[in-house]
Amino acid sequence: MRAPIGQRIRKRRQEVALSQVALAARVEISPSYLNLIEHNKRAIGGALLNRIATELDLDSRALAGTEEARLIAELSEVAADSALSGIALDHREVSEIVAANPKAARVILALFRAYGEARMRSDLMGERLGEESFLAEASQQILALITTIRSYSEILKDHGDLSDDERARFVDTLVGESERLASQAGDLFDFLGGRGARRPRPSPREEIEDFVSDHANHFPGLEAAAEEVRPSLGMDDVGTLARYLLDHHGVTVARASMAGSGDELFEPDGKRFLLADTLGQGSQRFRLARLIGELEYPDLLATLTASASLTSGSASARLKRALANYFGAALLMPYEDFAVAATESRHDIQRLGARFNASFEQVCHRLATLRRPGMEGVPLHFLRADIAGNISKRFSASGLRLPRYGGACPRWIVHHAFATPDRIVTQVARLPDGDAYLFIASTCTPTPGTETLGSHHAVMIGTTVANAANFVYADGLDLDNLTHAVPVGVTCRQCSRDDCAQRAFDRLPEPGARAMT
Repeated sequence: MRAPIGQRIRKRRQEVALSQVALAARVEISPSYLNLIEHNKRAIGGALLNRIATELDLDSRALAGTEEARLIAELSEVAADSALSGIALDHREVSEIVAANPKAARVILALFRAYGEARMRSDLMGERLGEESFLAEASQQILALITTIRSYSEILKDHGDLSDDERARFVDTLVGESERLASQAGDLFDFLGGRGARRPRPSPREEIEDFVSDHANHFPGLEAAAEEVRPSLGMDDVGTLARYLLDHHGVTVARASMAGSGDELFEPDGKRFLLADTLGQGSQRFRLARLIGELEYPDLLATLTASASLTSGSASARLKRALANYFGAALLMPYEDFAVAATESRHDIQRLGARFNASFEQVCHRLATLRRPGMEGVPLHFLRADIAGNISKRFSASGLRLPRYGGACPRWIVHHAFATPDRIVTQVARLPDGDAYLFIASTCTPTPGTETLGSHHAVMIGTTVANAANFVYADGLDLDNLTHAVPVGVTCRQCSRDDCAQRAFDRLPEPGARAMT
């Protein structure tokens, strides 16, 4: 469901006493098209959104309603949870709740997170009681420790002829066993009393996604920093980047066998950066470019991270690394060069990858950051999922709602990409509300190593069918006749397609319908 941008435009246009004809002329579209926008029948973004915002003297982010759209999407997903099966809310009602009282919507989401954490703790307790006999095991361990401590204490009491070394050894043992007893008792009390319970909050990934979404996945400061460094490089091959790090920061880059310890290591003395000998040239370049950003712009990264006001050190560390990755991509794929190449190649990801020596995922990431005012790219959505369907990265500027509390529709092409590894697959998908999108997906080959099972992911980007002609992957597709488009949903509980053979959960009942028991 689209955020009510159209209503905002119409309301503001009326406030400044502009007719539809006058505003349409100023932003260079037809009055009929503006009428469709104002009635939320056409998605809007990019340059057109900025032009309308300028003419109406509004901030484009406020006009786009980024936070409101996120609240609507999350609340719709919450309303579809099985725990609320007796209380049906349709999309219109959810939108009205958010529009009338966004604070109440946030409260509902906070309560849902609390419920989710309580349910998770309950499940964990059930597993520990039912499968692992946690209480029995903990009790046995505590009794064993008490017995050991008592035995050693009696020895110390009853045998006064112990040597100093023997006595010291027994005392050390008593101290060690006492510490273990205190730890075991603490675990048991935590388990029984829930002492570690805390106020629920979004996960680090969710907080970072919200921050990125609020900035439209575009950070001008990092773009400018990358443009400042690039002339000093000349070329961006591994050797040049390594020499730059040595000359400017005294850091030596070396290859090493790092089985079981990741694929990179910045040694504590800050003088050597080790890269796994299993990494390809593209991955090496990206890591070196990111390290340049971390070493040359620590204040910029820290300022951006602090502005996010995250709730944990873990989230802050992850955001700072994500921003450094953004810098690395901007350094290796300069904005203007990359944007022009994307347009000229019609977003041919393989050609862009070959030209900029980047992976499928890196190219897709960069395409989703092309939001510079006056030189915007096509509004895209980006999603990364593992082979089990868990979503680890997501961003949407295309209007497509991406699920937050569960997996995406099993019909989305991102899941089927695993059947054809390293091959780009496409799909024209149609949602129940009639909106249609072009989806493009491929798997990401895990880094070779000694592990039997690597980290397998698939990445998907896409855009509305209205923008699909900008992609080479749309060639041969009948975009005017969507009868052959794949019918999809967002999540099963929100999808009204009762005939779907891949449905995993019952859908949310319609308002007024009696819930199934």
